[in-house]
Amino acid sequence: MARDIKKTESALLHAAAQFVSRESNRTSLITVTRVQVDDRTLHAHIYVSIYPESQAKTALEFLKRVQPDFRDYIKKNVRMHMLPMMQFLQDPNIGGLTVEEVPKG
Repeated sequence: MARDIKKTESALLHAAAQFVSRESNRTSLITVTRVQVDDRTLHAHIYVSIYPESQAKTALEFLKRVQPDFRDYIKKNVRMHMLPMMQFLQDPNIGGLTVEEVPKG
């Protein structure tokens, strides 16, 4: 069962990344970071990071608006027994990270 969930999460992650890349207007960088599916594969949370942070609200509104199109995209491009209810969420583990300078040497 855990293997099936991991396969579902992986398939949704790749499909979501492709869909967002294709549909985004590029005013902000939206990156799909992870997908979490419940044990019965009824619900899927698709986590995204958004840069710049000031565009997060607009980007999340965009993702909510295109959610029916994303569902259709999944139906056409991913083989799944049952399609879970999907929700885009901002990844709380990503916000506020900074890139550190790589030491030379």
